[in-house]
Amino acid sequence: MAAHAPILEEVREAAADGTPVLGICNGAQIGCEAGLTPGAFTTNESARFQCEPVHVRVENAATPWTAAYDEGEVIELPIAHGEGRFEIADDRLQQLEETDRVLFRYCEPDGEVTAAADPNGSTDNVAGVLGTDDHVAVLMPHPERATLPDLGATDGQGVLRAFA
Repeated sequence: MAAHAPILEEVREAAADGTPVLGICNGAQIGCEAGLTPGAFTTNESARFQCEPVHVRVENAATPWTAAYDEGEVIELPIAHGEGRFEIADDRLQQLEETDRVLFRYCEPDGEVTAAADPNGSTDNVAGVLGTDDHVAVLMPHPERATLPDLGATDGQGVLRAFA
């Protein structure tokens, strides 16, 4: 429903004008539904709400959202969702791969992408993708919840630096 709200037309226009747009969790669902990025987020494979820290591997470090990281770097971010499974047709996933638009993948702490590391059953362990332009992105994990040294989690700071 939110993807069809009148304000989304202004968000699309801002994105088209080069304004950074980042959809996190429910914002990622809305971003996909509104056509800002390809794919869709659906009910977790477990059909349960999941709230836990996960590891994601940076797949493309040449974007505003990942410039603070190295390609292949593993960061830890929290998730908190019941509908976080990224789904996309194989041909569209291949297109994302060919154009370096996969931003993050769920992985083991050592960076290995495994089914066990995917908390929600996402296609090819995808945790975040870019829109047509690299200033538009969606991701299911919460970088904003991993930014405070006093709480012991700072891996998300690099994602948010894109707004600086």
